[in-house]
Order: sequence, then C-alpha cells, then structure tokens
Amino acid sequence: MLAPPSLSATEQDGVYFDSRSKCCTFVPALPNFLVGRILLDSTPESAAGRASVQARIAAGVGVTPAGLDQPAAFVLLYRNAADAFGRSVSMRCPHYASETGTCGIWRHRQSVCTTWFCKHVRGAVGQRFWASLRHLLEAVERSLVAHCVLTLDPGTEAIQQLIVPPDRRASSLLSAADLDGVSDPARYRAAWGRYVNREREFYEASARLVEGLTWNDVIRVAGAEVELAAALVQETFAALRSTSVPDRLRMGAVEMQPAGSDHMRLTAYRPWDPLVIPKALGDSLHFFDGRPTRAALAAAAADTGLEIDRAVVRRLVDFEVLVAKTGG
Repeated sequence: MLAPPSLSATEQDGVYFDSRSKCCTFVPALPNFLVGRILLDSTPESAAGRASVQARIAAGVGVTPAGLDQPAAFVLLYRNAADAFGRSVSMRCPHYASETGTCGIWRHRQSVCTTWFCKHVRGAVGQRFWASLRHLLEAVERSLVAHCVLTLDPGTEAIQQLIVPPDRRASSLLSAADLDGVSDPARYRAAWGRYVNREREFYEASARLVEGLTWNDVIRVAGAEVELAAALVQETFAALRSTSVPDRLRMGAVEMQPAGSDHMRLTAYRPWDPLVIPKALGDSLHFFDGRPTRAALAAAAADTGLEIDRAVVRRLVDFEVLVAKTGG
C-alpha cells in the first residue's frame, strides 16, 4: 500500500497509505487474556509492545477486567474521519513501533488485526473468508473474556460492566476527561473490585487460564455462537477454494480508470484493491450482460477475436468486476 517513488502526490492521492502509519491507524481493544500474554512475553522482540501495553494500563483509560478498551475520543474520531485510515499519523496505534515500522504486539494481536488485509489474493472472495474468521475470533474473545472474569471474580460491578457495557452510540458527546484521556478514579476502583491496583496480576492470571484450553474447551465455554460462526468460516473457506464460474454474469459496480496506454484499473469490491487488466479485456466486458457465460465468451471472441480464459473470468468474479446474474 506504499506508493512507488516515481508517482506524484496527485497520483498517490486516495490510493496509497502514508509510510509513517501504514494500516496501523487503529487502536485495538485487547481482551484480558491477550493483555496478560503480552505482559508475560519476556522476549526481547516483544519489549516495545509490552511497554506500550503497560503505558495504556498506567493511563487507566478503558482499563477494565475485560481488557483494554478503545479510548472514547479515538472511537469518535475514527468513526467520523473520511480518509484517515492508513493516512493519519495522529491516529497511529500506540503499539506501533516507529523505530522498526512494525507492530509491537504482533505475536498477540487480537481478532481485527489478525484478520485484516489491504488486499486479497482472491479479492472479495478472500475478504469474505477473512471477515467470517474475524467474526469467529471475536465471538471466541468475548466468551473467553467472560470466562476469565467469571473465574477470577473481581466483583459484581465488574461483571455488570461486562454484561451491560456503556453504549457509545447513544451519544457522540464526550466529556473533558474523555478528550484528555483521564479515567474516573471512583468508577475505576469500583470496576476492579478486589483486583484494584492488582491489574497486572489479573491479566496474567487470565492468560494462564486461557493458555491451556483446547478447541473443544473453547466450544464448551463459548457455546452455540462460536459453533455457528465456525460453520460460516467453513462455508466461506469452501468458496475460497472453489474455482467454479457462475452460469450467467453481468458487470458489477465498477469504477474504470486508464492505467497507461494499453491497460485499465478497475475498482470494484474495495478502493485499496484495484485490478489492472489489458484494455482489450476491459473493452470486452460489456458482453457479460446476463446471457449465459459461455455465450458471452463466444460473443467476445467472435466480435473482437479475444479468447478469454475461464481462469480470467474467475478472477474478474473474485474481484466483483463480474457478478452472478440472479432472477429471470
């Protein structure tokens, strides 16, 4: 996602990320057991990430027995920034190691950061698989967070906050404390109960609780939600491995731009992952108008002399340049 040095600023606009932030313009909410794993990781390469987590705990903002939540001010900015992702240095993740340009908590990153990619080998098909895997991991995280809180029992108020978390969508108004990144001491003490001033102990104990769980243990703890999410992952993985082509195709919602004299850039399923194809192929896409795919291929060959391989058609489908025609 970093622009080649040869491109001008105008050519880079809206297509590439800032090299100082890359895709790390996101503050992850870290589940309690992952916070513990980061704190317990004493390897030299994890030192920067461990220090960044300790800094978040010391600040006390969003620090609960459930884990490290996203700061309210960041959430408001993130939801209302049109093109900040990948480009705003001010929104860079606190766990980004600027000295090396890498993620300081890479070995213990949570569901969103584990499954997010700028580009996918199979385009939208790949994106759907990784999105379903993210939903599965999020369900696992929620269940294991609850398991740790229930087992370690920091107190009634902590459990209440886990079951009925504050709804940030109810109001976009932030307090001065929210803007300044200051926690409420009384609320903080109540939330931590008997573990107040023993946060690290709680997080590390959570990590140890989760460390020895097998997948069957996770299913037992998590229940039906995780089983359903796992079934969806299996379905999207089957689609990821499939090379079949729909019987009828039509053009999707595609933005076309020239890319040199004999190629064009097609943007369909996401702006960061365009597909560059020969202009001759782009000029033949109008034959896919809902007629049978074989007939469309034959018409393109007869009219232009271009023989379009089925693997090329499959790739166009993957990127939603062509989509299956439904209905009559």
